[in-house]
Amino acid sequence: MFLFLLGSLIPDIKYFVAWLTYLIFGSENYAAFSSLAVTHQIFGSFLIAILLSATLFRNKFKISLVILTVGFLGHFFLDISQYPFASINHLQLFYPFSAQIFYINLGSINGIQVFEVFQYVILIIAITLFIASFIRGKTRNISNNEYAQ
Repeated sequence: MFLFLLGSLIPDIKYFVAWLTYLIFGSENYAAFSSLAVTHQIFGSFLIAILLSATLFRNKFKISLVILTVGFLGHFFLDISQYPFASINHLQLFYPFSAQIFYINLGSINGIQVFEVFQYVILIIAITLFIASFIRGKTRNISNNEYAQ
């Protein structure tokens, strides 16, 4: 679950770097911010996922790379479904190989934007899975402690 959430944050890593440079230097470093825009394309996110898997999750490289990839692809799907709303106007997913713009206009039902409902459903599912995995981990620790005694 942690890897999936980490993967979903990979495309927006530039915002974390901008925040970090603001904390360290007292002002945002726009050069670092704009140079990390490549992370918001499939190619750049995949490179970051490979780097993370190779360095932090070396023992389980393949499975961690798959889970990170599923996470950032989910992020892209949610971003693409926001067109023409929010601050997302389009995505060039395959840049620098292609300048093709991708978007999905899900429309609205009775004045409610479909992408908003969809995002809330995804958020509820993610929070439920996170809580379930936390509870499962706690019960597993309790049962392991009982067997140890």
